[in-house]
Amino acid sequence: MKTNKYIFSALGFVAGMLLGFSVLGLLSFSNGPGSAGSGAGIEPIPTAEAQTYLHNYMSDATVINEVIKGFTIDKAQLEAMNTISKENPNLAGFRVYLGKDNSSRKIGIVVGVDNEGKDAVNGKVFNTDAGVLSPCPPICDVSSSIIKN
Repeated sequence: MKTNKYIFSALGFVAGMLLGFSVLGLLSFSNGPGSAGSGAGIEPIPTAEAQTYLHNYMSDATVINEVIKGFTIDKAQLEAMNTISKENPNLAGFRVYLGKDNSSRKIGIVVGVDNEGKDAVNGKVFNTDAGVLSPCPPICDVSSSIIKN
C-alpha cells in the first residue's frame, strides 16, 4: 500500500514537471502580444526612409476614381500599431501609408496619429510587408454582405 502511494506521488511529480516544461517551451517559441521584435516583417525605419518609400509608391500608383469603402490591414501592421501604442498610449490612432522599398517590394508604412490628426513621426515609424494591405477598391470582397446593395 505504501509502495503505491510513493509510485503515484512520483508519477504526479513527473507528470507535473513534463506539463510545466511543455508550457514553458510553448511560451518561449510563441510570438505573443508582449513581444514586439522585428519578426513577422515589421521593423522601425527613419522618417526619411519612409518618405522615400512613399515617393517610390506614388511614382507609379494607379489612380482610383472611386470612393474608398474600406481598407485591409494585416497582422504585421497590427503588430506595428500595438508596438507604437505601447510606446505612446496617448495617440489617437494610426495611419498606414502605401510604399515601395528600393527593390520595388510593396510595403506598408505604419505611423501613430495624434489628437490633431497629424503623424507622430517623433516616435517609431514601421516598415511592414504589404501582405494583404490594400484599399477597397480595387481589392474588395464583392461577396461581403457589408458592401452588397
